[in-house]
Amino acid sequence: MYTPGDNPQLTGRFAPSPTGPLHMGSLLSALASFLDIKQRGGQWFVRLDDLDPPRQDPAADTQIIASLNVHGLIGDRHNSPDIDYQSDHQIRYAAALSRVQSHLFYCNCSRRSLAGKRIYPGTCRERTAWQTDCAVRLRVDDAEVVFQDELQGSYTYNMASELGDFIVQRRDGLWAYNFAAAVDDGQDVTHVLRGEDLLHVTAQQIYVMQLLELEPPQYAHLPVLCFADGTKLSKQTHAPALNNQNPSVNLRTALLYLGQNPPVEPAWTVSRWLEWGLSNWRMDRIPKRLESYAEST
Repeated sequence: MYTPGDNPQLTGRFAPSPTGPLHMGSLLSALASFLDIKQRGGQWFVRLDDLDPPRQDPAADTQIIASLNVHGLIGDRHNSPDIDYQSDHQIRYAAALSRVQSHLFYCNCSRRSLAGKRIYPGTCRERTAWQTDCAVRLRVDDAEVVFQDELQGSYTYNMASELGDFIVQRRDGLWAYNFAAAVDDGQDVTHVLRGEDLLHVTAQQIYVMQLLELEPPQYAHLPVLCFADGTKLSKQTHAPALNNQNPSVNLRTALLYLGQNPPVEPAWTVSRWLEWGLSNWRMDRIPKRLESYAEST
């Protein structure tokens, strides 16, 4: 059941940042991406987006992997490391950056100087020669980025007027999320299913892929799970970690949030819940808005 699918050209991923243990919102994204790509006959893997050490919890990667394993969400990469770490992709990112060199400039604008500005005003656009103590920005043109999201519908963005030039490498030398995710997803992934809190960065990521002549994946953005006051579950909002002692209960709860109408079967094992999910998964059942998270679940 959980061996690689019969269509290895199709690949999905779950890509958490190791800033803390998984919570129920994380499980929704992991489970949905797993069931969706597996039902298509494709392969699934886990990528830890570990490119921001100041924000990371040293214990989080072990906690994340343990939670995924307990819930039966194990990647298909049996001939390579089970977990893909973005921190291992430094050479890949440097090569990609060199390919878009003609679109780059070096920005020393402070956050304070940009406060209140909707898009970057182009202050440093003429700084095209390498400079120290600068962020690297990608210059955008007047192009439109159009994509069809399987859950959210059609989107069109004018890069210059709506999004503006954006950072691809930070002042401290760390890779920006949008650049690293675009390089990796454009080379390794055909289907990205993630939370709608990342919908707003999709056009920037596709723009990077287009410059690199990579094929963008098919996107689907899930509604995010929130507390009753509307705040998203996250480490910053003190979302409780998944209880790994009750994985079967957690899986049924996640399927319920995702609108899949799971049966009441308290004695089912993790494997049985995943089998049911694979047989019954339907993207069109996912609600436009999720029920508020109840910690009693």
